Amino acid sequence: MNLNYRYCARVLIEAETPLKIGTGEPGINIDELVATDCNALPIIPGTALTGVLRHLFEQEDAKKLFGYQENKIGEGSRLILSNANFIGEKGQVIDGLAIIDFTKGFYSKFKKMAIRDHTRITHRGVADKKKYGKFDTQVVFKGCRFVFDMELKGIEEDEKEWKSIINKLSSPLFRVGSGTRKGFGELKIIRIDQQIYNLEDSAEDYLNRSSKLIVPFNGKKLNIDKTDNLIEYKLNLKPDNFFIFSTGYGDVDTDAIAKTEEYVKWENGKPEFGEAKILIPATSVKGAISHRTAWHYNKLEKKFADQIDNIENYTGENNEAVQALFGYAKDSDKGEDHGQRGRTFLSDVFIQKHEEKIFNHVAIDRFTGGAMDGALFDEKVTYTKEKILLKILVEKKAFHKNENIQKAFESTLKDITNGMLPLGGSVMRGHGCFNGTITKDGDDLK
Repeated sequence: MNLNYRYCARVLIEAETPLKIGTGEPGINIDELVATDCNALPIIPGTALTGVLRHLFEQEDAKKLFGYQENKIGEGSRLILSNANFIGEKGQVIDGLAIIDFTKGFYSKFKKMAIRDHTRITHRGVADKKKYGKFDTQVVFKGCRFVFDMELKGIEEDEKEWKSIINKLSSPLFRVGSGTRKGFGELKIIRIDQQIYNLEDSAEDYLNRSSKLIVPFNGKKLNIDKTDNLIEYKLNLKPDNFFIFSTGYGDVDTDAIAKTEEYVKWENGKPEFGEAKILIPATSVKGAISHRTAWHYNKLEKKFADQIDNIENYTGENNEAVQALFGYAKDSDKGEDHGQRGRTFLSDVFIQKHEEKIFNHVAIDRFTGGAMDGALFDEKVTYTKEKILLKILVEKKAFHKNENIQKAFESTLKDITNGMLPLGGSVMRGHGCFNGTITKDGDDLK
C-alpha cells in the first residue's frame, strides 16, 4: 500500500486537574517524582499519550493505527506522537535547553511542585499499615499547558480514522498519568490545528516542516465532535456546617489544617499563579463512595456479615460493585485476563471563597473519664456559602453485569446529598455533612 498522505496536527492541552506522570523513582522526601525535561520543568512523554490513546480504540482498530507484533508477524505504528512540552511564562513553548530562573516569579513554583499525601484504607475504614498505607506523590499543577505534534501516515481514505483520533483526544476518558480514576490527569483541549499533505503534489512542503514545537505550525483550526458512552452525574452540594480535608499536619496556630493548593490561571495567553485555594481531593471522595457502594450492594444482594463465612470476599476490591465501578488489581495467579481498570471518573474541586474556624479539643482517658496528659489539640475547619459541584462520569458498561450495581451507586450519591455519607476528616465529630441535589445526564435523579 502506498501511504502517500500525511495527516498532521498540533495540539494545545491544559491540565484540568493536577497531573501525576511519575518517573517511578523516589525523591529525598517524596515517594514518587513527576517526569521533567532537561530544564526540570514538567513534561508529558509521548509514550504516555500514545498508550492512553491506543487504549481508547478497539483491538483491531488499534492494530491498524498503532501496529502490533504477533510472533514473527507485525507492523509498525502509522501514528506518531511527540512529547508534550511545557508552555512557559510568556506563553512560549519550552523546546530544548533553556535558561530558567527558578528563584523568582512564575518558575519559582516549579522548584518544589505540589505534593499529595495518600493513605491506603482497609474495608474497616482505617489505614492499611500492613500494605504500606501511607505514601505521597509529586503532582503537576492544575492549569499547566502543554503542546505536542501528531502525525498519521496513510491514504486519502484514512481521513475518517484521522477524525476519530482527533475526537478521542477530547474524550473524558483521555486522561494521562497515574491516578486517572482518582481525579488526576484530566485534560482540556485548548486548540487543535491540522495540516494534510498529499506527497504526490506537496512533498516539498511536508519535508520543509520543522519538528521543533517552538516553530509555528500554520495549520487550520479544527472543531471537535464529542461522542462518549458515559453517564454524567452532577452533585450540587452545600455544606451543613464545617468540613475539613486535612493536610495531615498543622500550622503556627493549629495542629490540623485544610489541604490547599495553588494552580495556574491564564490571562491573555500568559500564565500566573493565584492564591492557594481549599482543595477537595477526588481521592478522598472516591474512597468514601467506594466503601458505601459496597455496603449498599451487599444489602441489595442480601450478603450480611453474620450470614457469610469470609467477609473479605465481599468487601474492598473483592466486592462485585467495587470491581465493576472502581476496578481491581491484576493477579497473575488468577490468569492473564484478571484485572480491570476503574470505570468511574472524579475530579478535584477547588473552593474559591471560604471561611475558617478553630476548634479546640482534648483527648479523654476512657478509664478515668478525665483529660489525658499532653492531649490538647486543635483543628482549623472550613465553611463556604458557595455551591460545590462534584462531577462524576461512569462508563455505561460498569452497570451491565448486575442492575444492583447501579442501584447501589446511586443510593450512595443520594446518601451524600442528604448528609448520610459525610466527606473528609473528623466526620465522627459532626464535620463533612452536605445536602444538595443530583442530576443524571442533565435530569434530576429522583
